[in-house]
Amino acid sequence: MTLDVILFTSPKAGSGAAREQLPRLAGLLAAAGIQCQTMSCPQTLHAVATQRRETGVSQPVVVAAGGDGTISLVAASTFPETPLLPMPMGTENLLARHLGQSNDAEAVMKTLTAGRAVNLDAGEANGRLFLIMATAGFDAEVVRRLHLRRKGHIRRHSYLKPIWQTCRTYRFPAIRVTAIDASGKIIQERRVGWAMAFNLPCYAAGLRIHPAATGDDGNLDLITFAGRGLLSGLGYVLGIVTGLHRRFAGVQENHVLSLRLESDQRVAYELDGDYAGRLPLEIKTLPQRIRLLVPSS
Repeated sequence: MTLDVILFTSPKAGSGAAREQLPRLAGLLAAAGIQCQTMSCPQTLHAVATQRRETGVSQPVVVAAGGDGTISLVAASTFPETPLLPMPMGTENLLARHLGQSNDAEAVMKTLTAGRAVNLDAGEANGRLFLIMATAGFDAEVVRRLHLRRKGHIRRHSYLKPIWQTCRTYRFPAIRVTAIDASGKIIQERRVGWAMAFNLPCYAAGLRIHPAATGDDGNLDLITFAGRGLLSGLGYVLGIVTGLHRRFAGVQENHVLSLRLESDQRVAYELDGDYAGRLPLEIKTLPQRIRLLVPSS
């Protein structure tokens, strides 16, 4: 088969044995006679993809070596017809784990040459692409605090201090949620303490906050937590950890096409595990926006 590959790397992601898979993959590609170029600049990647599209040349397969933020960045820098393959080297690697893709060079090579293509929806939040989730409230505040002190590669224990600080100080300020379904009807207008919109049923540490989320139905899956204040908020956190949160009063789920999140206070939001700013936030679904190569099994 005719195949050429761009290996897009994140300088912040991966360490040790994971990073060693990159030259191994490059060697496997060279041995197979597959053209490969390496880059880490999203503007350069976008220029290549645009030039291919304008001249009618087929898009390269882009292997995104990094975490969930890296694959989101790669998706935003390319087009719906560009095949993407995550090579997980981040902390959680939610998308790659969901797809069953490891960072082993041989496994990536096998997906490149014998995998299958699937199309998935994406979301857009204030003009920025996300593939897994957009959340506002407690967890986004944790991510914001981590972002302020981040130096290099993040490990799971990196979250311990920001979680403790947020538990001590966060008071779950009111978030106004306006949710719209595929028919354009407003299906939810309420004030909540925490709001999450999922494209895929994935979350850090294997937590299943919205296990029914489906990435190819043209909608986002919204879950909101109405209670505000420290005790309600910590109760929700405990409920999420134990998997019982969906039984709680004040927890509501909806399929939405778009939504708006606002607050009179400074409330953080995060996209795919990365701090992205503070409310207000406009979110919409982008059906079939992403083309992924996944393992054939």
